[in-house]
Amino acid sequence: MKTTASRQPNLSNRGFSLVELMVSVAISMVVVIAASYVYLGTRETQRTLSEKSFTFESAKFAMDLIGRDIENAGFYPAIRSTTGAMSPNSVSTESYVNPITASPPAAYGSIIYGCQALRYLPVTSVCGAHSGTVDSDAMVVNYYSNDSSGLDIGNRADCLRQDSANDAATNNITGNVRRNAGHAAAAAADRPFLAPQKPLFVSNRYTLSSTTLQVEGQTINTFSLACNGNGQSTASNTYQPMIPGIDQLRFYYLVSDGVNGQYKRANSVTATEWANVTGVRVCLIARSLQAARLRGTTSYSLNDCDGASQSYTDGIERKVFSQVFALKNKANVTF
Repeated sequence: MKTTASRQPNLSNRGFSLVELMVSVAISMVVVIAASYVYLGTRETQRTLSEKSFTFESAKFAMDLIGRDIENAGFYPAIRSTTGAMSPNSVSTESYVNPITASPPAAYGSIIYGCQALRYLPVTSVCGAHSGTVDSDAMVVNYYSNDSSGLDIGNRADCLRQDSANDAATNNITGNVRRNAGHAAAAAADRPFLAPQKPLFVSNRYTLSSTTLQVEGQTINTFSLACNGNGQSTASNTYQPMIPGIDQLRFYYLVSDGVNGQYKRANSVTATEWANVTGVRVCLIARSLQAARLRGTTSYSLNDCDGASQSYTDGIERKVFSQVFALKNKANVTF
C-alpha cells in the first residue's frame, strides 16, 4: 500500500505578517523619537551649561582685569641710584603727581577718576556721552612705570598692550621728558626695551561699548568691556572691546576722611575728594550670548547694580557680580 507523507511547514522560511510588520515599525519609531528627544534634550542642556559658564567666565575676566589695574593705581617706582653704596640716601621716592603742569586734566590729578553714565574722552580730557545705548560708567586709572623689560611683562604697556612711552602729551613734555631720548629713533620692536629717563605715565580708561558678534550663524548684539589706553602717539576717543557679554557697569568710589568712609558714584565725588578715594566697588551684569534659561523660565527679574528691578523675557542668562578692590598705593611710603 502506498502512503503519502504529510508535509510539515518550513518555519525557517516563514515571513512577517502585515500586523507584525506594522507593530515592529511602530516600536522602532517610538524608540527613534525617544532617542531624538534624549539627544535634543542633552544638546540643549549642554548648550545651556556652556552659556552659563560663559557668563561666569566673562564676569571673572572682567573683574580680574579691572581689579588688577585698580590695585596698581597710584604706583610710583622707587629708584635706586646706580652709584654709591646702598643706603637710604641712594633710594629716591616720589608720590603720584599730575604729569601735565600746564592746564592739567582733572582726570590725571588723582590716581583714579570717574565719569558717571558717561565715557572719558581723552582728546578733550572731559566726560562725554556714550555712542549708542550703553549703560555704563567710566573709570580712569593712573600710575607710573620704570619698567624696560618689554610689553609682555611688567606694567609699562597700557590695557591694549601699547607702549605708554608713545604718549608724547605726558611722557615727552619739554622740560620734563620721561621717555628715553632714543625712543623716536628706535625701531618699534626695540622701543619697549629702552629704559626711560623718568618713570613713564600710564593711563587706562574703562567703560562699555556696543559690540556685534556672529555666533553659530546668528548675529548677536551685545556690549563689551572696552578700554582706551594712552600708549598711542595721538589721543583717541575710540574704545577697543575686550570682553563681550557685559550689559551694565558701575563704579562706586570709597571716599574716606581717615575715620569714616562712604561709597559714592562719580557725580557725588567732589574735586578734592578724588584724592581721598581708598577703594572701588565694581558692579557689572554679565550675560550669555544666546538663550540659556531652561524652558518655562525664560521670563525672570533681577535687581541690577543700581538696585532697580529689571524684567527679561528673552531667555538670556544674566547675573550681577560685585567686588571691592583696595587702592594699595594710596598710602605713600617714604624712605
